[in-house]
Amino acid sequence: MLDLKALKAALDQMEEERNIPKDKIIEAIKDALTAAYRKDYGRKGQIIRANFDMETGALEFHQVKIVVDETTAKPPLAEGEEEPFDSAQDRVIEGEEGSEEETKVRFNEEHHLWLEDARKIKKDAQLGDELTFPLETKDDFGRIAAQTAKQVIIQRLREAEKDSVLEEFGNREGEIVSGTVHKI
Repeated sequence: MLDLKALKAALDQMEEERNIPKDKIIEAIKDALTAAYRKDYGRKGQIIRANFDMETGALEFHQVKIVVDETTAKPPLAEGEEEPFDSAQDRVIEGEEGSEEETKVRFNEEHHLWLEDARKIKKDAQLGDELTFPLETKDDFGRIAAQTAKQVIIQRLREAEKDSVLEEFGNREGEIVSGTVHKI
């Protein structure tokens, strides 16, 4: 079980020491949980999002599907069929250069939902809408998924720290400032 007091204390400490906003840290945690879930339980092509409630510690996972129709997506490939490639340029043959056919994506049932099916679920569904479907909540991740989550958190925190430093000192470009090196 998650110790929310310790988590909140750690968030406060990181916000204080590294000057990273809490919301960025929470986003990093959500991204890490999403990556861990996708690694252990996800299927290829799924769009997964995690919701983490800091007050209750509740964790929810949702699959997101984008609403498409024949004008925005090509039909799925038949079983065993492969996407045709142009060997000279190593690109998918879609039609004439710059044609509308090039902008269409291939329908993937894990990623997309046809407009007719979406309207059965949500009456006012439009092209490009994102519909969410709850996934079974898991909180027991394997070693590799936990390692992936750790890497995601570290990466997001480093990015946030760099942004924070850039924001703090970005407007002082060209000035000579004195400082102390704490870590290399």
